[in-house]
Amino acid sequence: MKHRINTSLLPTLVGASALFLLAGLIHGNRAAAQSVDWQAYNEETLHADILPAYAHFASEAQGLAEASIALCQQPDSDSLAHTRQAYRDTLNAWQGVSHLQFGPVTYLMRNYSIQFWPDRKSIGRKQLQAALALPADSTFDGEFFHQASVSIKGLPALEQLLFRADALDRIQGSGVDCHLAQAIAGNLSAMAGEIYRDWQAQGKRLLSGSGDAAEDEAESGAVPAFSVDLMKSLVEPIELIRDTKLLAVLGKGANSTYPHRAESWMSEQSLANIRTNLHAAHALFKGDSAGLEQLLRQRGEADLARAIEQHFALLDEQLQPLGDSLVQALDSHYAELIATTESLKTLDLLLGKAMKALDIQLGFNSRDGD
Repeated sequence: MKHRINTSLLPTLVGASALFLLAGLIHGNRAAAQSVDWQAYNEETLHADILPAYAHFASEAQGLAEASIALCQQPDSDSLAHTRQAYRDTLNAWQGVSHLQFGPVTYLMRNYSIQFWPDRKSIGRKQLQAALALPADSTFDGEFFHQASVSIKGLPALEQLLFRADALDRIQGSGVDCHLAQAIAGNLSAMAGEIYRDWQAQGKRLLSGSGDAAEDEAESGAVPAFSVDLMKSLVEPIELIRDTKLLAVLGKGANSTYPHRAESWMSEQSLANIRTNLHAAHALFKGDSAGLEQLLRQRGEADLARAIEQHFALLDEQLQPLGDSLVQALDSHYAELIATTESLKTLDLLLGKAMKALDIQLGFNSRDGD
């Protein structure tokens, strides 16, 4: 759903001057502040966001695995096109849940196995080349993936196999390309299904917490650990999008960009990924009846909640005209991309203030050092 914003508010939301004006908005009257119902937020998010998102990812990954099998059985241009679309659908589903870097997705490093990125040392490319040099009768089974690097177990490696310029020739060739692509897609589907089943089985336990720590939280009124993880899932990706998905590619100017640093550049989904990331973050903020927006209003922070909502809408307006490919947008929309990074910076600051308003200490950023 496309959000519309009141364009008369843009001057107060964009640029350095916005920070001073917004400072006045977010320190309003807290006389009507109420206690925050974290349990309602956690339960709604688990059932309305987390479980459906992982179910969708598992379904799309299964479709990709089936498409890859058909591709190897009939390696022609139509089958390749179908598999590429199945890949994009799976990638989009992952981008809608990749912000949730806690719980079952972290077991056995499945989060990194699904998408090892950014890969600043080109580990994935080197490992993939080594795998492609194996004999044609090589077996890519569970034991292979148990021993393999996380860099060739998921989406980035599969993207290289499916979207390289000579992909069809190599898939039709006598090498291991198609069998490896099929195996990676199958491994990806297995991981997605396992994560969804683990959330189904363990979601209630993760939601409620256990042991002395959970009891201490309840007695002290501290923010539950599950809630803190959800807040990290909302706040941390905004910085990742700005710094790693955009600024690292934009470089120092329109004539000094780094297109191949872009996430999913081969499949031309870099900006599509970002839009999906922001829609997922917005869902965590907005909720249905117990979203972060409502929690802020309970604390007497209606102006702050309104400013955050307006900025999500602004980013949607900025990104919609730019297409799916960041590489293509670099040539004709560089100024707009820079403006988007500024909007992301302001949104990041606003969300940081929201954390303070709700007495949340996010602590260590799990994405630092990637």
